[in-house]
Amino acid sequence: MNKKTRLLELLNTVFDRNGIEAKGPELMFYCPFCDHHKRKLQVNVDTQQWHCWVCDAKGRSIFTLAKKLKSPKQIYTELSTILGIKQTFNDSSKQQTLSGLPKQFQPLASNSGGIVKNQALKYLHERGITKHDIIRYNIGFCVDGEYGGRIIVPSYDADGYLNYFVGRSIYEGKLKYKNPPVSRNIIVFESNINWNMPVVLCEGVFDAIAIKRNAIPLLGKTVSESLMTRLVSERVKEVVIALDPDALSTAVAISQRLMRYGINVKNTNLESGDPSDLGYVAMLQKIKNANAINSYDLILQKIQSGSL
Repeated sequence: MNKKTRLLELLNTVFDRNGIEAKGPELMFYCPFCDHHKRKLQVNVDTQQWHCWVCDAKGRSIFTLAKKLKSPKQIYTELSTILGIKQTFNDSSKQQTLSGLPKQFQPLASNSGGIVKNQALKYLHERGITKHDIIRYNIGFCVDGEYGGRIIVPSYDADGYLNYFVGRSIYEGKLKYKNPPVSRNIIVFESNINWNMPVVLCEGVFDAIAIKRNAIPLLGKTVSESLMTRLVSERVKEVVIALDPDALSTAVAISQRLMRYGINVKNTNLESGDPSDLGYVAMLQKIKNANAINSYDLILQKIQSGSL
């Protein structure tokens, strides 16, 4: 695979929509800065310069573009490999540490909370979250404060220490998710993972809770450096991809990365709805029936996703 194609595949994991190869050393993407309906953001593989012909957003380095798109650290590592250029990565969010849950946090398993608690329980019930799930994941809520009116889903590392939390609004009309301003280079729900068993990768925390068994939410479109390193170092034999049906290109990119490390990959082929919509019983069957992916399947998926 040549440099141009490799770079296109990598950048497709960063942009919301897939780019294409153009003439010469050029790649074309939908511009995330002006959201024009056509691919107007041009990236030159040789010079690294990029430019949108509509809003005039531009830069002299693909690394700069990656930073503007808030790409995770592993993207810079792979960019350096593809382009043959050493580039340091300064993750300012790593300077901010997670000191704890919000001060206003109340466990849903407690006896207090009133109306907000009832609304939180109603929302979770509608998403198929049980009382057992609430206790297992220490799910709580905030009545007021910065995370007021939100359900709080904590994540703990292998030693039981808090490493992240997700704040989901109970009410419509508000920003759906408000998360702490810290690095996402972590393994969400690590304390619940058995690395000797197949690992399921999904999109959000409620998807992982619905799957129940050995599921890790990505909180985005890429596998974090910490998670990738752990999958390899623990010699995980099998990973099941259970992403939403509109994330085919993401599933393809993740599958390819994992297969490079000799990890067997399966795809649940979700045709409609996400894991939290389908529920535990349906997802268990989907995982059991997941199709193993080989090189030929990967090519077909690339064609379907438009990344080839």
